[in-house]
Amino acid sequence: MIVVTPVTALASASVSEEVYRAIRGAILDLTLEPGSTISENALARELGASRTPVREAIQRLERERLLFVFPQRGTVVAPLDLDEFRAAYFVRSSLECAAAAEAARRASPADVARLHQHVETHMAALAVEDERTFFALNDAFHIEIMTIAGVPSVWSVVQNAKVHLDRVRIAHLTRASNYPLAPIVEEHRQLVAAIAAGAPDEAAAIMYAHIAKVLHRVDLLRDLRPELFEMPRDLTAQVRAISGPASAGRRSRASDR
Repeated sequence: MIVVTPVTALASASVSEEVYRAIRGAILDLTLEPGSTISENALARELGASRTPVREAIQRLERERLLFVFPQRGTVVAPLDLDEFRAAYFVRSSLECAAAAEAARRASPADVARLHQHVETHMAALAVEDERTFFALNDAFHIEIMTIAGVPSVWSVVQNAKVHLDRVRIAHLTRASNYPLAPIVEEHRQLVAAIAAGAPDEAAAIMYAHIAKVLHRVDLLRDLRPELFEMPRDLTAQVRAISGPASAGRRSRASDR
């Protein structure tokens, strides 16, 4: 079941946004499984919306490479995609390492105090094993670093890219094995210490190592759950038409592994 605010209580623009967020969230948390076919009509009924905002949401999600729309076949949830994952990793690593270094150059005592407070809230969420809150707080911590660095708007670029990282993280957490959270808090502590010390090179290096851990996660997930990375074989030719022969070939090889 996809949970969304009843759309009858919302303005038209809000309906479209809520429907988009509901479907996107269901893709991220694997309520809608990679490779599964979805129905525009069924989604509209479940969300209590008309077909128009559902169709608009599908178009947005197709642009984000989270859905594929095939003539005569329907709409398919995109498998986890290693190429999209690597591109997202490159964007996040490049921008966040630069932001960590700049934050170390610019941080005031008040900035450092806020970062320490973020770490304490992480600890509280960890203590009660509240993973959803923990990862929301994790994003807030990284946004704070962007803000201290003087580039808060850059987070929107990271956020748009990291959806493909988040899909891997959530799939690993829910379909493969536990995602250890305590090391994340310790890495955040180290990062705060480097920023407080005014050590930009050290802050960038800690951020790089912190983000790079997801590379191990994707390899582990691919070994344990390869089907999450596979497009149904009968759609390979249509993927080629949408994405080009190189992309279709990569997906076909992933299916053969």
